This record gives sequence, structure tokens and C-alpha cells, in this order.
Amino acid sequence: MSETTLPDLAALNLPTVAEILVLPQIRRGHPTIEAAKNAINRPVRWVHVSEVADIAHLLRGGELILSTGVALPNTDDGLTRYISDLAAAQATGVIIELGRRFSTLPSALVQGAEAHNLPLIALHNEVPFVAITEAVHSIIVNSQIRQLQFGEVVHRTFHSLAAEGATLQKIIDQIAHLADCPAVFENVARHVLAFAGTPTDNSEIIDDWEQRSRKAVWTDQANFIDGEHWLATPVGARGQVWGRLILFPSFPANPLQKTILELGATTLALNLLIEREENLLEHQTHRTLISDIIERRYSSPDEIHARAQSLGVTTHRQFLVAMIVRNNRGAPLSDISRHARAREEAAAVSRALSDAVTTGLVGLIEPGRLGVLLSAPTDARMKSLLEVVATAIHERANQLIPVGSTVIGVGSPVKSIDDLHHSFADANQAAEAAENLPGNHLFVTTADIRLRGLVHLIRDDPRIQNYAVRELGALVTYDERYHTDLIATLRAYLEAGGNKSTAAATMFMNRATFYRHLSKIEKILNCDLQSVESRSSLYVALIVHQSLDAPGLRY
Repeated sequence: MSETTLPDLAALNLPTVAEILVLPQIRRGHPTIEAAKNAINRPVRWVHVSEVADIAHLLRGGELILSTGVALPNTDDGLTRYISDLAAAQATGVIIELGRRFSTLPSALVQGAEAHNLPLIALHNEVPFVAITEAVHSIIVNSQIRQLQFGEVVHRTFHSLAAEGATLQKIIDQIAHLADCPAVFENVARHVLAFAGTPTDNSEIIDDWEQRSRKAVWTDQANFIDGEHWLATPVGARGQVWGRLILFPSFPANPLQKTILELGATTLALNLLIEREENLLEHQTHRTLISDIIERRYSSPDEIHARAQSLGVTTHRQFLVAMIVRNNRGAPLSDISRHARAREEAAAVSRALSDAVTTGLVGLIEPGRLGVLLSAPTDARMKSLLEVVATAIHERANQLIPVGSTVIGVGSPVKSIDDLHHSFADANQAAEAAENLPGNHLFVTTADIRLRGLVHLIRDDPRIQNYAVRELGALVTYDERYHTDLIATLRAYLEAGGNKSTAAATMFMNRATFYRHLSKIEKILNCDLQSVESRSSLYVALIVHQSLDAPGLRY
């Protein structure tokens, strides 16, 4: 859909009292503002000529009253009541022509207008009121016509976006374009899912987003946050709220911007509803197929080939690799939140495959653990595909959960459906071990697990736990009793490969002190640190100790 050329939104606004005062028809009367000068930027919906005092009950709000004052009350109380009644009826202002009744405006009139913040203007020369009403009403009618035309463009645009199934970003781009101000769509966790500025590459609008968003009350449409004007509305359907659409218009917001906000939220909700329904059904199908592959619940490989092909994934005569994507959220979530987050993560991984311009199966094995099946015609193509897909998964996952919370395990490549369950098993082991491997890994394979990963996989076995206790128990007890840290000294020594000088430098100790600490360790553990076997045994025990989180060891 091509971008529509839009009029300046300011041209769609009703004229303000200030704008009317500069019209030639008014200027001829030499107007002066006698009260409430700070309120002259209010919009004028209509100009009403009236000489009677009892006019307020006939008004609907937004009227600018023109009068010569000939029939206004003779008492101060009457003039004060006249002004208070107009203010209560939400009139925009009062213009009184001097000469017929008043040579100057009565103080009661001026003070009342100031007290009610109702602009009061005096015309010092006679002006045909019909010339004023014609000029202002022409502006108002033209503004309303432009609003109707623009409103039609807005409705047509959102209808087209909904009909074509536009992407989230494209909808936000159009919202910002139509509203002529930045737009942001955030989820309930206050993460920005899409944004567009003016110009569209302006990312300053989402700086420190979460902190700023928390200051804006969800239930209020309009907020002022640190001087910013926020215009917001929830986005959701079927009783569920999925996020919030926010505009950042200049103040006051144009009424059409509020219309754009509501129509934009409806279009976003429809987009998300369709996407969620489609994704939910598709992910359930993928999940069932992956589960059947892992559990080997199929009559023949041809059955899996046919089912995968129906989902757009070719598995026949392809290199096949399983991936396990695990997410460590930190704080525990309720069952409902866990499953909702799991669906979001499955959708994110599916989008990551699209980002990588490839297809694959994506199925939820359990909350926090997703299974992925990739296929490629050659081994070389598979290797490059894994890099691209893993990068895309991390980028998508980082939009949902803290950076670094996602690990990816990759199984060995196979060419047979019957061997795929082995690839999934390898990927699962690699993903589990990845949580305890040092450094950041794009993905982990079984070849990367080595000793530290192996210990992590068997850390819950009582035999390996007892081994760590036997090897290190006396040293841990000594550190706790005397508030020392000989465990750190031993670790530095072992990680330096038995090089005392290097280890001492690592610990920022002089060598004499370091040597004394090593001698004390040998006595406590009754071992010989010169022995390769002793160092190897103690190193394994230290890895177990770290894997179990040291305070958990008690002797």
C-alpha cells in the first residue's frame, strides 16, 4: 500500500480565539483582550450573535459570543452571573463591541471573566457582525470538510491494512504517518514491539523506554510524562490485553489523532488476533510432529516426510539438524504466565526463521524449552544456516527476555528420520550444558560440552556430589571456620596448570605468601599438589563444587 499524501493536521483544526482575532474583519474593530489572555488558544466551534443575557442554556459548548452589550444586566451581580453561566456552558469566549452600551467594559464583567478564565475581548470600533460570522464560519466549515475527507482517508487506510494482513511495523508506520507524530506499540511487559517516529528512523523516542513507560498510567488515555504528551489506549481482544498503543502529539491533541489512535489500536488487535490464532494452530501442529519424531511415533519415515512437507518443510534427502532453545527467566512465573510466555517464545523463534529466510519446524516441548528442526540440501549449507538461524533467534529472544537468558543446543546432523531422535537428544544435552559453560556461545554442540559440560549434566547424581565432598570437604570447612579463601587459591593454581608464579600473579599475591597457602592446602587435604593425578582429581571436584553452587556443600 503506497503512502498517502496527507494535509497538515493543523489545517484540520478548528480556529482558535487567537486566530480569529487576527482576521481582517476583526482587526477593523481594533480588538483588545480584557481578560483571560492565557485562554485564547481554545478552539471555536461556532460564532453566535446574541444580545440577551439568558443565552447560556441554548449553547452546546465551543461558541464564541458576539454582542453589543445592549441587553446585558445593569447590576454587577447580573454581569458576574452572565459570565459564570457562559463559562459553565463551556463557551470559548465573549466579544463585546463598545459604543452602544459600554464605553469601557464594566469591572464586574472583566473580573468575572478573569476568575472563570473566559476570554473577554472589547471591539473599540463598530464592525458588521455578519462579516465576522461569515469569515469565521467559512473557516470552520472548510475545516470540517477537510476533517471529513481526512477521516475517510484514515478509515480507508486502516481498512486496507487489515484486509492485506499488514505487518505490525507497517501498521505502526502508517499510524505515525497519519497522526503526524511518533507512535509506539509496547507489550504488557513494557517492551517495545514496534515504533515509528517523524522521521521514521528517529529511535530517540524509545530511549529509557521501560522507566518512562512505568510513569504513564495504563488506564488514562492522556498523560504528561516529564513534559511529554502521551496519548495511549490498550490493544487487545476477547477480554485480553496484549499491549498499548501510544502517540506523542503536540498539545492539545487533534481530535483526529484520537480517532487514529483508536482505529490503529483496533487494527493492531485484529492483526494480533489473526496472527495468534494462525500461529497457535500452526505451533500445535509443529509440536505434535516434533513430539512424534522424538518419541518415534510414526509408521514410516515417509509419513514424517509427508507431514513435514505439508507444513512447508522439506525433509526428504536433506541434512537434518535438531535444535533445543532454552530460556532461563530467573524469577519464577505462575502457570498461566509460563504458558503465555512460552507461546510468545515459540512465535519469536518462528519469526527468527523468517528473518533467516528459511523454514523449519518449531514446537514447544515444555515451557522454557523449544524444539526446532532445520533441513538443508548440503552439509555446508546447514553449517551456514545454523549461524544465521541462531543469530536471529537470539535477536528475537532478547526482545522478550533479558539478554543472555537464551541458550541454544544443536544436535548432530543426520540424513535419516529414524536418527532424528538422537539429534534431539544431543541438542537437549548441549542446551543443558550450555548454561554452565564459560563465555557467550551462539550455540553449543555436544563437542563443546567437554568436562565442565559433562559435570553439569551429571551434577544431580549423588555419586558425583559425594566425590566433591571427599576431595574438597576439609578445605571448604576450613574456609568457613577461619574466614579464609583457600578454595580460590587452589582454583587459581589448578587453572594456571600448576604454574605457581602465574597463579600468584592472578591472585595479586607475592610468591612467598602464595607458596605458604599452597603448603597449607596440602596439609588440610592431605595431598601432593605436585602429583598430576591429585591436581586432576581436585580440578574435577572444583568444577562439581562450582556447578552445585558452593554454599550448597556441607560437610
